[in-house]
Amino acid sequence: MIRWLFFLALAAALTGYAFWIYLRVDLPVPGRRRLAILRALVLLIVLLLLFDVRLPALGPAGASARWVLLDASLSMDAAPSGGASAWSRASARVDELRSSGWNVVTFGSDPPRSDPSDSVPTEPGTLLAPALQRAAEGGARRVIVLSDLRFQDAVAVRSALEALPVDVEFEAFADTVVNAGVSRIEVPDFAQDDEPVTATIEVHGGAPGDTLAVDVLAEAELVATLRVPAPAGGLRATASVELPPPGPPGRVRYTARVRLEGDAFAEDDRAVDYAAVGRTEGALVLLSLVPDWEPRYLLPVLRDVSGFPTVGYLRAGPNRFVQAGRAADRGDPVDSARVRQAVSDAALVVLHGVGGEPDEWTSALLALPGRKILMPGDASGAALAGVPTGAPRAGEWYVSADVPSSPIAGSLSGTSLQGLPPLSDVLVPDEPAGAAPMLVQLRGAGAATPALRLEERPSGRVAVVLASGFWRWAAREGGREAYRRLWSGVVGWMLADRSVVAAEPRPARWVVERGEPVVWNLPTTGEGARVLVRSGDSTVVDSAFATGGGVTTGILPPGPYTYRVESPGGDSLAAGRFDVSRVTEEMLPEPAEPPRPTRVASEEEGGDAPGRPLRTSPWPYLLVIGLLCGEWVGRRRSGLR
Repeated sequence: MIRWLFFLALAAALTGYAFWIYLRVDLPVPGRRRLAILRALVLLIVLLLLFDVRLPALGPAGASARWVLLDASLSMDAAPSGGASAWSRASARVDELRSSGWNVVTFGSDPPRSDPSDSVPTEPGTLLAPALQRAAEGGARRVIVLSDLRFQDAVAVRSALEALPVDVEFEAFADTVVNAGVSRIEVPDFAQDDEPVTATIEVHGGAPGDTLAVDVLAEAELVATLRVPAPAGGLRATASVELPPPGPPGRVRYTARVRLEGDAFAEDDRAVDYAAVGRTEGALVLLSLVPDWEPRYLLPVLRDVSGFPTVGYLRAGPNRFVQAGRAADRGDPVDSARVRQAVSDAALVVLHGVGGEPDEWTSALLALPGRKILMPGDASGAALAGVPTGAPRAGEWYVSADVPSSPIAGSLSGTSLQGLPPLSDVLVPDEPAGAAPMLVQLRGAGAATPALRLEERPSGRVAVVLASGFWRWAAREGGREAYRRLWSGVVGWMLADRSVVAAEPRPARWVVERGEPVVWNLPTTGEGARVLVRSGDSTVVDSAFATGGGVTTGILPPGPYTYRVESPGGDSLAAGRFDVSRVTEEMLPEPAEPPRPTRVASEEEGGDAPGRPLRTSPWPYLLVIGLLCGEWVGRRRSGLR
């Protein structure tokens, strides 16, 4: 009662305010009382929304006021040995309630779905709180929850039960079932195809004190078996296993499969991961084409500041490259095809020593899209890098003490640039362009020229280094901090760009999470591409895209798929395979105790009136817009502003 008295007092005040404005403040114009009524109506509707009033319930009992929330998560399909699943028993109960006029809504992942027609549960999650919120906003006064009580948002559910004006009852269909599952498998890339690697496997389920047997398969071949102690209920256990060398370079599919006698839920028994053999995908790759000290100092700094795995290649012949790093870490020499593949898969590429008469192979590397740090050695290399310059200018070039405004100025601020060893062989650009975060002067005087340029290009962000000898900074105690800050800023700026796509048209991830759309990295230049995805002998996706980068082909069912990317002319651009993961942690939470039924005070007891909240209807908002437009037109026609 006090709430409504307060509402009436505010309504009277707002109505009086609207008439006072038009009758006392504004000019006396014809129709001002009608305009005051329009404004008063707008203020009253807004006040009703703020007080969260409810629309009257329909029917004697309010058919829309009785909701059944049916748990449609995957765990509902688990069945004890010789018994019926929770889903089949809950579905029978739903049929009884629906015949009595109850409104049935399934829940699992957000958002809930009305009028379920699925014969089996398909939701990859169990989120009840959003469904309770929707029921309350839909005018429900009484809710029955049919579930196995494996809630992933138990804390949010308790908060919703305390806050929402809804009577909630729980009917539990929880069973004690035997289950064990694989939460994940991670297999790092094999830098060398003849070396073993350690895989990490995470399992859940089983009975505490038992041991779970897990098989690891490379393609279809069993390569390892391990036994993992079963974790406590609701927890996971992690184990590692050494896998044998996989053989020829390529991309290998690894599967972790748990074995448990009497397992009642097969959906979580397998997890998949892909490993690149003979290269590291998503790495930072440094390729040096000429002998120099720079790669020796630059590679470890880039590894530290980026956090990426780093791979370095030094050219030792026309088709021969050796890996940079410690002698113990170096493998056998590799050919140009292996290096090109590593560059194609890299997240960031450093090309050092580009110049002279470039061959077709080097030109192809420069044409690949992606983030690049280019270190040309002469004018021809600078031209290939997209920065026309004259011949390298010898002499001692000292860094200017003034730090220009640039994306990496913050990284360089506070660093003393004076006293650093001089740079040499500076390439002076023909035209100023791009950001120049560092300037150098010949013998510390005269005109300043950039030692580094940062550019935004359609194919990705590019940093062009126009001076040589930065390694001298890292070789001296006083210059190591400046060296590190410089490359930290450059790498940070380059990795902040998320619009760059891989050189190879491919799925953004080889293993897509269950229930998530498949995102593709496609060429950003040219006329677009066509994506064909097959599951076995069936084509499930056949789509053409005008542009690339972040396009999606929607959500696919779990399982293995093959793909082919074609140009508009029908030429094959790429082909391969990927998986939509079957991994689900639906069985990880232990069944909770059914929450006690909640009861909300009736209207006679001081509670809210039954019905749907006014704020969930579009009509008050449309009415406010219409009234405001009418008032605006009336004011203009009467001469008011």
